[in-house]
Amino acid sequence: MKKHYKHSARTVYLLVTAVMCCILLSARGRSISIDRRGIVHAMGIDTCEKGYRVSIQIFQPAGSGSDTAVDVTGANVAVAVSEGKTVSEALSAAGSSTGKELFFGHLQLICLGSDIRLDDPRELFAFALGGRNISPSADICMAQGKAEELMQLKLTEDETSAEALSSLIKTSAEYSRTIGCDLRSLFSDEGSIAMPVLEVISESDTDSSSADSPTISQSVKVAGTAVITHEGKSILPEDATLFAALLSGKAEKGSIVTILDDISITSELDNCRRKRTITAENGRLMLTTNIIVSARPDHELDTDQSNKLSTAVSNTLVSDCTYLQTGMLRNGTDIFGTSLLIKQRFPKLWLKYQNTPEILLSAVDVIVNITVKVV
Repeated sequence: MKKHYKHSARTVYLLVTAVMCCILLSARGRSISIDRRGIVHAMGIDTCEKGYRVSIQIFQPAGSGSDTAVDVTGANVAVAVSEGKTVSEALSAAGSSTGKELFFGHLQLICLGSDIRLDDPRELFAFALGGRNISPSADICMAQGKAEELMQLKLTEDETSAEALSSLIKTSAEYSRTIGCDLRSLFSDEGSIAMPVLEVISESDTDSSSADSPTISQSVKVAGTAVITHEGKSILPEDATLFAALLSGKAEKGSIVTILDDISITSELDNCRRKRTITAENGRLMLTTNIIVSARPDHELDTDQSNKLSTAVSNTLVSDCTYLQTGMLRNGTDIFGTSLLIKQRFPKLWLKYQNTPEILLSAVDVIVNITVKVV
């Protein structure tokens, strides 16, 4: 019995030793010092004569002995620019030119130049579908001009410029001033694509008192929301973004101004919930969107006034949401998930029109119901 126990223990010991040796040898073979690894936080993609021009922000950690993770005495990112026939080729060239092995595990933001076409997102983003370990939650945005302009922003603050840009996008999307987009939604959406548009503010437009060290809010602004279809792109008007966010189920907060008894009341909207159904009636598709939202007015109201405000806000939202959704679907533009809903509910009908979805979308009738709870 003791002999069998000793034999089993020795076998386990040998197995553990063998595994540890394999790990150590593997780590030794693949070990890369921090100086040779390029940690990419953001990247821009523009077109060029050769094909694509990429500009990547590579994080620069603090030197030895620093108390912080960022060298606040200078720019915390280095920008590498390269070109190639494809984005993947351009990224390979960037790694070669920097002499570093590029690591994309911390990639937070991908910015597209305004001249980038998205006819085939999977072809454009083939580099992200390979073995680069890119997070599907990486934010996607579009520059009003060249994406490289955004990548060249170097802030001397306690965060990288990629973090500051992502924070700007997320905050704007949270308050329905734009509609956020990431890699996951880019590949899963069946309809049109909506994403934030960022604009670099010229130095002449910044506050001269802080021109020596401008913050991200003084360097960049959200200029709107790009709606991208196979035919091209358009910019969603700022006053329509709230309605688009409500209809697409991406609204978290927002605000609306209502005139009630000759008083201008601003209501903060939150707790937005959306539910959709699609049915076939008399040979037409009927899309019904039910939305529930809470409104917090900036005035104290009695019960009667609260009821009036609820009705007024509801009527305004229903009218504007119906107008926006009907107009976009008539043009074959869908950022509301309608295409996916039809595909799930009426698969045979979708297959019939899968190559001409604009014909199918233009035949959809719209009903919007919105319940506003004044709190």
